[in-house]
Amino acid sequence: MLNPKRASGIFILFVATALTTALAAQGPQPSSSHLGQVLIVGGGPDKTHNQVAIESNVRYVGRILPAGTNYQVHFTDGDLQSETVQFRSDAKTLSYRAPDLPRLDGRADIDSVRDAIARTARTAKSDKTADVVLYFTGHGTGDKQSGFTNNWFAVWGGGRFTVKELAKSMDAFPKETPLTLIMVQCYSGAFGNVLFEDGDPQGKVLDRPMAGFFAAVPERTSAGCTPAINEAEYRDFTGYFFAALTGEDRMGRPISGADYDNDSRVMMDEAFAWSLINDDSIDTPVCTTDTFVRRFAPMADVDIAATPYPTLLSWATPAQSAALEGLSKILKLEGDTRLGEALDRFTRLRPNSQALIDVKLVRFINLMRTVAQSHAINVGDNDKAKKRLAEIQAAEHRNPIAR
Repeated sequence: MLNPKRASGIFILFVATALTTALAAQGPQPSSSHLGQVLIVGGGPDKTHNQVAIESNVRYVGRILPAGTNYQVHFTDGDLQSETVQFRSDAKTLSYRAPDLPRLDGRADIDSVRDAIARTARTAKSDKTADVVLYFTGHGTGDKQSGFTNNWFAVWGGGRFTVKELAKSMDAFPKETPLTLIMVQCYSGAFGNVLFEDGDPQGKVLDRPMAGFFAAVPERTSAGCTPAINEAEYRDFTGYFFAALTGEDRMGRPISGADYDNDSRVMMDEAFAWSLINDDSIDTPVCTTDTFVRRFAPMADVDIAATPYPTLLSWATPAQSAALEGLSKILKLEGDTRLGEALDRFTRLRPNSQALIDVKLVRFINLMRTVAQSHAINVGDNDKAKKRLAEIQAAEHRNPIAR
C-alpha cells in the first residue's frame, strides 16, 4: 500500500507540474503599455571602427518608431558634418563620409551617454508607467577579469560603458517605469546582469519591470559591423528582431510567422524566438530570462539532456516551443532523446566556432537550458524566484513599439 504522506506529496508535485505545464502552454500574459521615450546610442570608439552597418541600425530603429515618439539619437562625435562613417567604396578600398541620419542629438562619448540616460530618467518621472527603450549598437569587449560579467560597450573616444555603469545609470529611473534594453554589440549578453543590484550577478534581485535582449552570449562576438553598403544583405540581430516585431524588415519587405500564440500580435519574446531560428549570422541571442534562471536554477547539462524532448517541449512557452522545433529541424535533431544528441555535438564543438550550423546549436543548447531551468524554478519552493521569473517573462512578452 502506498504511504499516505508520500501519496500526498506525489499528488502535490503532479498538480504543480500540471499547472506549470498549463501556464507554459498559455504563455506569459501581456500587460498594457504605451511608449514614453527611446534612447538610441550608436557608433564605434573611433571612425576606423564605425562601420556603415552601425549607422544603418541607428537609422532603421529610428524609422520604425511610432509617429510622434519622444526619442533621441547619440552617434559618434555628434556632428552631421564629420566624416566618421566607414564604408567600402570598392572591393579593396575603405572610405569615410558624414552620417546620413535624419536626426542627431548628441555625441556618443561616455559623458554624453551618461547625461542622455540621466535626462531620459528625469523625463520618465512625468509619466512613470510609460515604456522606455534603450537601444545600443556598436562594438563591445568581453571582460575576462570579471569572468565576462562586467563587459562593456565601446563608446566614442575609447571610453568603456560597462555593465556596472549601465546598472548604476538605470537606478535613476522611477521604480514603476518599464525598461527595455536592446544591445547588439559583441559580448552584449553580460548586460543581462542589470537585473541585479550594481550589475553584480550575485547581487540583490531588483524589483522593477525590466526586459533585455542581447545579440550574443557574454563570451562571444556578434554580427552587425560590416562596412558593406548593401543593406539588403545585412544579417544581424537588429534586423531580425525588429523585423519580426514590426512585421517588416529594414528594406520594407513583409515578415510573418512570429505570432506563436496566435493572438494577432507579436511580442518581444516571440520576435526573439523568431530570431533564434532565422538569424543567419554569428549571433547567439540571449535575454533576461536566460540570465535570471542561470543564477536561480543552476543545472548540469547532462541532467537537462536526460529529459525526454516531449517533456521539455511541454514546459516551454509557445515562443520557446516554436524555437526548439525550428532549431531542431535546422540541426536535424529528431526523436525523444535529441537533447542528449545535441549536448554530445555541443561538447565536441570547436571553441567559438562561427560556422552557422554550430552557432544554431549554441542557440539550441542555451534554449534547452532556459526551458529546463525555468521549469525547475516554477516547481521549486523559492517563491520569490518564481514570482520574479514570471515578472521578467511578462516584461519580455510586450511590444513597446507597437504602432
